[in-house]
Amino acid sequence: MSGLGARPTEPDVPLHRLVLVRHGKAVVDAPDGTDHSRALAPRGASQAASTAAWLAEHGLGSPDLVLVSSAQRTAQTWEAMAPALHPGTVREEPDLYDTSSRALVHLVAATPEEVGVLVLVGHEPVVSGAASALAGEGSDGRLVAQVRAGVSTGSAVVLEVDHEWADLQQGSARLVALHTP
Repeated sequence: MSGLGARPTEPDVPLHRLVLVRHGKAVVDAPDGTDHSRALAPRGASQAASTAAWLAEHGLGSPDLVLVSSAQRTAQTWEAMAPALHPGTVREEPDLYDTSSRALVHLVAATPEEVGVLVLVGHEPVVSGAASALAGEGSDGRLVAQVRAGVSTGSAVVLEVDHEWADLQQGSARLVALHTP
């Protein structure tokens, strides 16, 4: 499965790749008592580093754009992933914190066309919900079933998109990989 991140040069190579990452394992309680402020646990940092290494090994180590939820644990997940990856642009996206799968799909559909590989670092159940909703013809059925059951902390779901981001809709991508550290 190497080379998932190659830019299109042949007709059968997808135009875009979407990587949905669930934050790593977080501590149960934040000092201020809010969910938004929950920190990444040491295990979560290890999960994030493992996932970043897997992405790099599979040709997804240089994403054009990384969008990270505003929650502390997602920011810390990205910090643990960053040393293994070489992104073009990294941006905090507050809308990723408290969103729906449908809203996430709309957010992705607004991605500039020049972005070939997009990585989103977010939360459950939105990661599994969006990946399941986008998975269409050509998806690996075994992986779709696993994703529908929920995505574990630190995991990454990879989808391929053969059309413009603006045309993204339910069932219009291929779910091709799931990495669970």
